[in-house]
Amino acid sequence: MKAIILSFSLLGAASLLAQTASPPPVTSATLDESEVRITYGELKRLVAATLPKETPPAPKPAPPVPAALLSSMCLLDAKAGVITASLEVESFAEGWQPIPLAGACSGAASVEPKTARLIIHEEHLCLIMDKPGVQSVKLTFPLNVEGQGTTLFLAPSPVAMLAVKDLPEGKVLRVQRDATVQTLAAAGSLALPAGGGEVSLRIEDAKTAQAQPLGATDDAIISTATYTTQVVRDGSVLTEGAITVRHDHPVKLTLQLPEAAKLLQCHVNGEPVRPAPGTAGRVEIPLDDPATDGAESEVRLSFTAATTPLQAAEGELELALPQTPLFARQIDWNVQLPATYDLAFSGNVDAITDKTSAAAPGLHLRKSLSRDQQPQARIIYRKRTSN
Repeated sequence: MKAIILSFSLLGAASLLAQTASPPPVTSATLDESEVRITYGELKRLVAATLPKETPPAPKPAPPVPAALLSSMCLLDAKAGVITASLEVESFAEGWQPIPLAGACSGAASVEPKTARLIIHEEHLCLIMDKPGVQSVKLTFPLNVEGQGTTLFLAPSPVAMLAVKDLPEGKVLRVQRDATVQTLAAAGSLALPAGGGEVSLRIEDAKTAQAQPLGATDDAIISTATYTTQVVRDGSVLTEGAITVRHDHPVKLTLQLPEAAKLLQCHVNGEPVRPAPGTAGRVEIPLDDPATDGAESEVRLSFTAATTPLQAAEGELELALPQTPLFARQIDWNVQLPATYDLAFSGNVDAITDKTSAAAPGLHLRKSLSRDQQPQARIIYRKRTSN
């Protein structure tokens, strides 16, 4: 009997233990009353995740140019026979940057510091830098003997100056930039063109030199210039020109070609020449010392460009000629499109209405008595209708 009672007791205890070990069903009410225990670090991370994200600072805008020549100070020492250029450059961006210092035609005799990395890049003598920062460089160029002259090919620089030490007794320094001639008879300084380009320096005898007084004077003028521009249906443009320059001394004919134009050929008095390259379509054509004062040099050149293809019915296009700082008496311009179009124009040029021009095809335009102006024309074309 005791064994039977013990069995029932064990079964009851087992049943009670089974009921106690079974977890209660999970409901929303039981979850709301539940407790969660976490570390403070985990709580801090959870709270931080609920906070609004901070807006990252806007990146700095990129510099307008990756690197630049900041200043160019040239010192001419006639006694030592050298020209020393003290240059300051700055790179604004990471990575290798070439910084033009002078034209490649100006081979430097020495450079300081010796660690400066100089290369020839795009027809310029360049300093290369691989990190942002400012660096000072000093270049030395030989000064040619009296009478021969020295030519410097300057890189663009917002601050540019030529300082001259004492000149030999009875000598003057002749400085020529394009058609501008300046003369120094003693120590002094001159501003150099910020846009760079070619500058000729010549030491001459004061008694015999045909030097101009200090200041800007015309050493040459353009007597006549004749251009012919042809435009074909796909928008290709070819311009050929003949320019007659009257000058008393060796000069540089500076031309600023129209935007995106490419020089094809250039001849001076029938001989091919290679103009000194400039920036943004600027070319400098050397004209030798004429046999007599007031002689003329003939420059022939051609260049290409491109415009939008011609429309079948009608349309407009913009054309332009080279710009030069020289005074030009007369510039004649013949513009030719396919013969199937009637042409009209507007711009800073006038129409030529003489009988000889009227008989030739195309538009006949002229710009007279101009200086440092670019002849421009908006050409309006319309398909010719048959009568």
